[in-house]
Amino acid sequence: MKEVMKTIPVVAVMLLLLAPLTRAQLLPQSQIAPVRAPQAAKKAKLPQVPTLVANVNLVNMVFSVEDLHGGFVPGLTKEDFRVQEDGKPQVIEFFSAENALPLTLGLLLDTSPSQSGVLTEEQRISDQFFHQVIRPKDLAYVIGFDIQVQLLQDLTAQSDRLAAAVNHAHIGGADASSVGVNPGDFPSQGPVGATHLWDAIVLACRDEMAQQVGRKAIIVVTDGGEQGSSYTNQDALRAALDSNTTVFAVMTVDRHFGVYGYDRGPGPGELKKISEQTGGRTINAGNNLAKAFAQLEAELRSQYSLGYHSNLPPSPGAFRTVHIELQGAAAQAHSGVRLRARSGYFAPGAPRVH
Repeated sequence: MKEVMKTIPVVAVMLLLLAPLTRAQLLPQSQIAPVRAPQAAKKAKLPQVPTLVANVNLVNMVFSVEDLHGGFVPGLTKEDFRVQEDGKPQVIEFFSAENALPLTLGLLLDTSPSQSGVLTEEQRISDQFFHQVIRPKDLAYVIGFDIQVQLLQDLTAQSDRLAAAVNHAHIGGADASSVGVNPGDFPSQGPVGATHLWDAIVLACRDEMAQQVGRKAIIVVTDGGEQGSSYTNQDALRAALDSNTTVFAVMTVDRHFGVYGYDRGPGPGELKKISEQTGGRTINAGNNLAKAFAQLEAELRSQYSLGYHSNLPPSPGAFRTVHIELQGAAAQAHSGVRLRARSGYFAPGAPRVH
């Protein structure tokens, strides 16, 4: 551990402890850096990770309402919902539909060798997706991950720059200077592996999302393989919850590698749990990536947001379960719908790792 600590820069704030499930770990070169300016990474300071609540006990929830046919229910109002925290009713004070809130979107592309047969199609569909989804008030960024995690495009509202970053990615490394499996400057100090999935989610949520407002979502395009991350799946879940980020996973497998088990193991299942607990979902794209991205576009355009001041007594670090449901005439008119929201939040005040 002492040898690892010699290689990592001092950071302002790390993730909160996820006791008793896991412990946040420090990574060498943990600040993801732009491809064309790697020297900036050494000088950059990590942003502080705010707690889930923005104003002591103000809780914000982003969610979607899915009907029985897989579509989304529009036109609902604040009066159509009720919310409980740890079983206690809360008063909804703020409410809006998706078109009233900006969107911050991260696209995380698996560029490990097991995606060599599907990356070209991912790039084509992603280009179209950005042009259709990103509006002037929105921001998006692109990350590539394999044995390193690299920021291909920082936050921007320009779809052309996002598309160019996606097209810049290639197998074996997240930047154009990579040759083969690139160890880069962000390798794990732990087990050898070429797909740092949990590292990518942690860094996307912590370094890119933590200080953003409004709706926040990341789309992870991968076969679910996980090898060599220094962070754990529980670290990834905690980072997403703490930054109020919804995780969507698009599962796509190059069958040449899939038959050898690259899409097996615990990775896909754990990624599915993360997406569901953050209010997102996993889509098995099969050979139809266009359909998967069309489903995501529809959901991102159909989300709601509500806010309330928690009336529960302080309990620093405790996990609080939040449940949202339809009520009154809306509940009768839309019987059987599914509300997709994150499972809850960690109350502020828990000790932090520095």
